[in-house]
Amino acid sequence: MMKHTINRYAVFAAVLTALSLPAAAKPPFAAKEGVACTYCHIQAPKRNYRGDYYKAHKLSFAGFVDAAEAKKAGVPVAADASSKPNSLTSAKQSPRIGILIKKAQDAEAAARSAPRDANLRIAFAAALTKLGDAQLTDTTVPLVTRIENANQCYTKASHIDAKNIGAKAGLEKVKKLQAKLSASTKSGKHIEHEDDDDDHKPSGGKRKGRGGDGDDD
Repeated sequence: MMKHTINRYAVFAAVLTALSLPAAAKPPFAAKEGVACTYCHIQAPKRNYRGDYYKAHKLSFAGFVDAAEAKKAGVPVAADASSKPNSLTSAKQSPRIGILIKKAQDAEAAARSAPRDANLRIAFAAALTKLGDAQLTDTTVPLVTRIENANQCYTKASHIDAKNIGAKAGLEKVKKLQAKLSASTKSGKHIEHEDDDDDHKPSGGKRKGRGGDGDDD
């Protein structure tokens, strides 16, 4: 009887010890970010889309948008969505991008006002190409977003002006970066700031005889 009683107390003490361990031994990244382990893990050590983002962005949630990342991963928003990691920041748009967006909008308005004017269409395509170039090298936002934004500009520019060499070059650059990004995801290699730039050359320069002005702003 005494032996069974001792065994019960031993088991009870072990359970209490196990329950008290998480508070005393919180994993370092959870402690650093001020969130629960379940914020980044489905079941440790398996990461969810937040954990994958954190690892891919040099252990930071800078520029992280929870719903957008869940959508990219093809999964519902994970638990603890109301939590705010300490390194979470909102990506800020480069002032230069804002200027080029406005120029592209003005060029589009001009082209729409005179749809038969080929020079205005060409100027609009050139403005989109310059915007694509700037977006592709804007390191204030994640690389995947840069690629998506630039791809939209280059694609639209090439549809408007099939002879826009810069847009075609930009689309080729986008394809290479998409392949690099896909390979890096599989290998675990981080290329977010590998400025794609070993072979990057701005593609929105002046086109001889086609009305481009060659200016960035």
